[in-house]
Parts: sequence; structure tokens; C-alpha cells
Amino acid sequence: MLGRSNGFLTAAVVALVLACLAGSAGASTIAYQCGGGVCAIDPDVAGSQPRQLTADGRFAGLTRDGATVAWVDSAGALVSAPAAGGAPALVWNGGYVGNQPSISPDGQRFLWWTIAPDGLGGTNATHVRRLTRGAASSEGLSYCIYCATSHGWLGDTALAAFPSDDDRPSKVCRIATTAEAPDVRSSCVQQLVSDPRGGIGFPSGSPDGREIVAALEPGAVTGTRGRIVRYSIATGQPLGDVTEGTQDTTPTWSADGTQIAFDRAGQIVVKDLASGAERVVAQGVYPFWGGARTVPAPPPGGRELAPAPGGRRPAPRRAPLLSLTGQRTPRALAAGGLRLRVRCDAACSVGARLTVAAKDARTLGLRRGAALASASGARRAAGTVTLRPRVAAKVARRLRPLGALRVKVAVTIRPANGARGRTMRTSATVRLAR
Repeated sequence: MLGRSNGFLTAAVVALVLACLAGSAGASTIAYQCGGGVCAIDPDVAGSQPRQLTADGRFAGLTRDGATVAWVDSAGALVSAPAAGGAPALVWNGGYVGNQPSISPDGQRFLWWTIAPDGLGGTNATHVRRLTRGAASSEGLSYCIYCATSHGWLGDTALAAFPSDDDRPSKVCRIATTAEAPDVRSSCVQQLVSDPRGGIGFPSGSPDGREIVAALEPGAVTGTRGRIVRYSIATGQPLGDVTEGTQDTTPTWSADGTQIAFDRAGQIVVKDLASGAERVVAQGVYPFWGGARTVPAPPPGGRELAPAPGGRRPAPRRAPLLSLTGQRTPRALAAGGLRLRVRCDAACSVGARLTVAAKDARTLGLRRGAALASASGARRAAGTVTLRPRVAAKVARRLRPLGALRVKVAVTIRPANGARGRTMRTSATVRLAR
């Protein structure tokens, strides 16, 4: 039985776009619960080893940019810390942090669920609560009497997976407070997807806001583990099964939306959605994935690496990190406020070119194929090259009314020894600050 709980704010369902140009972006990182502590690993670098972020903590998630990780410490306080390493800072110690604590992609909110009074004299209800950074207390969001729910995020919108009920299938819904949706009496404020095959659990919204991935337990009322399934928000129906297992659960998207990580019987597994290839990256449970994808470096001497079984070429053990950070106001973009960092394994030269789609180029007064910005740099030894692409002032002025801009980024790394270089391409939506 579904009900409503008071005093929780939530936004309408919105698409969260990949913001690789947001400030303080981190490396590609999967953070997860490792025994009684919290660990992290770069899944894109072959041979990468886990880093323990804390030896005693209950994991509470990782932000989409891979920069901030959160956990509940041994004293019961909710804390957050830089995923790259650093001392934790207090987020909240105003009460009990319940089960499945989950940070929002932007790092500003947390969800968890608790067992609570059902209003009938017992404690047979599952309550989902939300905490906003800086708030004195958490807020009730939804409850399910004589049933259990699991939750997740679609951008900054809270989701809950509800069990099947009589002849109604299990579903994933947007959840909100009475104040936000006063005319809706159910905790399911807006149904997004459903599946008649069994119970759905642990929903996770894609970075582009178009899909939800979740665990489906065939034949069950409440979903906990089984196979991983992709769902279309546009149709509300399954797009296809990502896995066919019986022990897969708690899926999470890579920041670029091309891969899924999940827990399979205590192992963190990554699956490429295009090729279907799977690999185990760590031992643990409850993964979150964030950060820009780590880009493989050209192999030493320019020689191609031998293909791995199945024809896929392994990444070098030490690969450069491509990340884009910095200020996003038009004035800052014109002044070189955008920073592009590339880490080389040896002496190298690096060039970068940022372009936009033809229609945006016309709006900005750029010739067809012309770069929005470009930059180059070099290092005489292994390390990080920092580039500052500058947008022409007259073009920057035309950015002001756009609000957001899709940018294509091409980075070419050339080894200093004259070996063949390699060009990496990615894209990102820049949300322009005013």
C-alpha cells in the first residue's frame, strides 16, 4: 500500500546532461563498499588497484563528476570527502542516517530509507527520506506500508522502485512531497517505467535523462537482485536486458552513458553497452560511478598493443587522464578560464580543438568547421599538460543567451620520440553560468 509523506521537495523530471566542463571534475572512478570501509578504483586503466578511502564507513555514494564521495562514519555522522583523497568534512549529524544512503549526482542531496511506524500501531512501513546540504533535518518523502522500496536518482529527481501490487506490475516512480504535488495522494507521484515480469529494484537514471537502469528479479514482488534491465522513460517499457544473471544488482551508469557497473555476488562488474563485453574491476558491493573517462595513451614507441582475447586491445597500465574543468561564464571562457588537462606517460606534445554543431556555429558567427577554441602544449617528461583554450571575445558575447552548448572536443597526443600520435574525441554539454 502506497501513501504520502509530508515535507519533501523534489523537482520535476528533468534530463541530466553530461557536464564534463563542470568545476572540479575528477578522474573516472567507481567507488563502492569494500568490507567495512569505502574504496575507489579507476575502471578505465588496466591494472588499476583499489584505493581505500576509509577503513570504517558505510558508503553513501559518489557524485557524477567523480569529485566527491560520501559515507556514514563510525559515529553515525554523514560526511563527504574528495574522491582523489583528503580529509572528510561533516555534512550532517542531526539524526539517524538510514539504509542505502545515496548522494545525488550534483552532490547536494541524499536519500535513504528507514523502517517506520505504519500508522496502524506497528512498524511495517518503509519511509524514504531526503537530506539537502545545509538543512537542519531530513525530510520525509514517501512510504510503503507492508512493503519495501529501493531508491535512486534521475538527475536531481528522486526515484523509488515500488513492488507489484495485486494486478499492477512493479514500477519506478518520481517521488515528491505533498507540498510539491498536493493533488496526488500516492507516493508514486509520476510513474516512469514498469515491468510485469517481476520486481524492480535500485533504479538509476542515465546521464542524458532518457533511460533508467535497474535490477529485475523475475517472478518476485519486490526486486533485490536478478538481471540488469534498461528502461525507456519515453515509452515506460524495457529496452532490453543488459545481463541474464540471477545475482546482479545496484547498477550505476558511467558518466558518458556507455557502460554500466553493478554488483554481482560481491564483485564489481563493468559491462560495455555497445560490445557487450564484461570485466570484473574489484571486490565489493553497491557501486557508484563518476568522472570523465580516462583516455588511453599512445603505446610506447608508437607500437600497437597486442589484441586481448575477443579482439579488444588493452589499455596501457599508465594512461593519461583527460579532464576539462574551470569557469563557464562567457567572460571567463574568453579569458582562458577553461582548463583542459592531459596526463602523459612520457615526454609529449598535446593539441586540443573544441568545435560545435553547424547550427550553433551559425548562431555564434563561426565559419563552417571553424574551432570554437583551441590550444596546445608540451612536456619534456611524464606528467600533466594543462591547456587553456580561449574563446574569441566576440564569440563569447554571443554565448550569453544560449544557456547551454554541446561541445565536441578532439585532443591529439604525440610522443616526443616521433612515434605516431593518437587523437581522442569526446563531447560534453556546457551549462553556461551567467
